[in-house]
Amino acid sequence: MATNPVKIKDGLFYDERSAGGIVFRRDNKNILWLLIKTIGKNKYRKNIYKFPKGHLLANEFLKTAALREVEEEGRIKAKIIAKIGSNNYVLSDKIQRRKIVKRVTFFLMQYLEPSNLRYFDKEIVLGREWLTYDEACARLAYDSEKILLKKAKSKLESLKI
Repeated sequence: MATNPVKIKDGLFYDERSAGGIVFRRDNKNILWLLIKTIGKNKYRKNIYKFPKGHLLANEFLKTAALREVEEEGRIKAKIIAKIGSNNYVLSDKIQRRKIVKRVTFFLMQYLEPSNLRYFDKEIVLGREWLTYDEACARLAYDSEKILLKKAKSKLESLKI
């Protein structure tokens, strides 16, 4: 967490940064999208599907963090094609008894190769799946990530990669 939170509006502070990737690969004529499956943090502990993302390390840039998180959580190496956008997530800080805003910036990435990088984090990744656009939209847990996937698909189509 940042040491100097920035107040956005009454009661909300912007003091956490993360980055992640919306990764695609070609399978014959199909485009497949990478989702990770994790244990949800809600009261039901239901498994959720989302994009790989995570916190920036000290003095780390957004692109570097996004590539690292994709490699750690997705177990793949990828290259960044374009910035897609950012999401704000409102979280409760139970220790300081206030709400904070976590800003996550996502990049469109192209799959390069598998990675054997070891993953060590509190969040447990149960699996990794390559899905079609429709399958990914159906499984993504967050509407905001569905919107980003749509932007990523549109960007990819415009670039004709």
